[in-house]
Amino acid sequence: MPKTSKPKAKKVSVPNVTTISLPVVYDCLGIKEYSSTSKYGALTPEKMKIMLGWETEKEYQQRMVCEKPESKPEHWLFGEIGPRCSDTKTIQPIHCVNTRGEKVVCWHNMNNRPFDMGWCKDLIHTVLQGHWAGPLTIPGETVNGETIRISRYGHVISGQHQGTALILADETLQDSRNAVNYDPDYPKYPFWEGHDYPVIETIVVTGVSEDERVLRTIDYVKPRTTADMLYTMQLFREKTSPERKEMTRMLAAAIDMLWNRASTKGYKTHPEVVGFLERHKRLLECVEHIFIENAVKDTDKWRKISKLHISAGHAAALCYLMGSSGLETDGNVYRNEEPPSEKHINWSYWDRACDFWINIANSRDFLPVRMALWRLMDSTVYSEENQGLGGRGPEKLAIISKAWEVFKDHPEHAGVPFSDDDLRPNGVLCLSYTNLSAPKITNNSTMGGQVLPNNQLRLLDVADFGGIDCPDELEGLSMPPVPTREEIERATAVARARHGEDGQEEEIGSLDALAERARRANEEQKRKK
Repeated sequence: MPKTSKPKAKKVSVPNVTTISLPVVYDCLGIKEYSSTSKYGALTPEKMKIMLGWETEKEYQQRMVCEKPESKPEHWLFGEIGPRCSDTKTIQPIHCVNTRGEKVVCWHNMNNRPFDMGWCKDLIHTVLQGHWAGPLTIPGETVNGETIRISRYGHVISGQHQGTALILADETLQDSRNAVNYDPDYPKYPFWEGHDYPVIETIVVTGVSEDERVLRTIDYVKPRTTADMLYTMQLFREKTSPERKEMTRMLAAAIDMLWNRASTKGYKTHPEVVGFLERHKRLLECVEHIFIENAVKDTDKWRKISKLHISAGHAAALCYLMGSSGLETDGNVYRNEEPPSEKHINWSYWDRACDFWINIANSRDFLPVRMALWRLMDSTVYSEENQGLGGRGPEKLAIISKAWEVFKDHPEHAGVPFSDDDLRPNGVLCLSYTNLSAPKITNNSTMGGQVLPNNQLRLLDVADFGGIDCPDELEGLSMPPVPTREEIERATAVARARHGEDGQEEEIGSLDALAERARRANEEQKRKK
């Protein structure tokens, strides 16, 4: 055969240097501390507007009419995408919309990454609550070392979110003070009482190169997760480093779940998370308790709670909800506090909640509960003996909630709280499903649910742990979309692979036998049809 020559790869030229013909504003690298204790003072909203080149559509119209008196304001609208720069002839995109609904452009923010309003809202909340680090908010301490970076041409190349948050926080603060129902004795943002406007304290680096090779390394750091932030605190210091790492991950997951299930309002910023933890300190005890019960013992091969496909952090949050569910705990009173705390929580079920997780991890009396949880993993919408959605989160929570309802008031002298009968249809640990969608409720009538397509199912049971738990707020989020056949088969395959890899105890063997009987029954029914 004749030899065929391989096609030569085309060379792609990548420009190394950005050619910019702009006036140099900062000819060398400079570093300044902007704080209440420095000679430059803290960064004010007006200083940030100058740095960003902040301009609203109305301000732009006024400026252009002054520069070109023959024109009219309607000639200088931003439109949907933004105005055209007069020098470079490029479009300056709309940066954001301020609190008054006005479009804004930032003329000094040309080479930055895309703006994220969601992240900016978190920072606005941080500024308004006085949680921005610095000697003003934390007397006697310093700024945290984070920087705003400005190029040699005066462009903001890192810091657009901080700057925008400060400006919008100022607008929010002024709007709250100008509101009709403003009460100076109970201001919405008490930290800034006595101040005309909010400020942030930080370090500003000027004169940074705009060479592409430099720009692509800006903010090239790994963001700190909530668990990373908690690890830096004085938590679990008596533990080893690997144990602290695991426990702070558990704590982060527990805070996240408790925040959602208790319907905590606000933005989940790091300072807010710390504040939440300080007001719910018993959650630390829950984490330690679950960590101990879930730890691998000398004779064990697996973690006894994790093997039930329950996150240890979520188990800690559930332990908290159970322990706080005393009859005198009023969830509405808790949520109406400013901010919500443990002040009015009744802990009469605390010991019982701790015992629940000891039992679910170790006791043979809880074997039916563990069986119910394991059985979820192999459930499908097509099975007659093990119907379900493959062990999704709401299913597991519903089983745990049902088990807690039985156990929390079960007298010790009354024998074991659960039996195999609880796993049978209509049993305490059996879940209910429907092939109908949720009823549509209107002001005048209620329409029945429609039949779901492709044999899909909807879970009817809703987990409710009482007390400060608020499942109604989670109704739209608690149940993921009904899975397709492919999703169920994939989840089932993964679950079985895990069973094989983890070497589950004999209880799993009975589950496999149950699943095998279900599969054979389904095949037999299909053959008969």
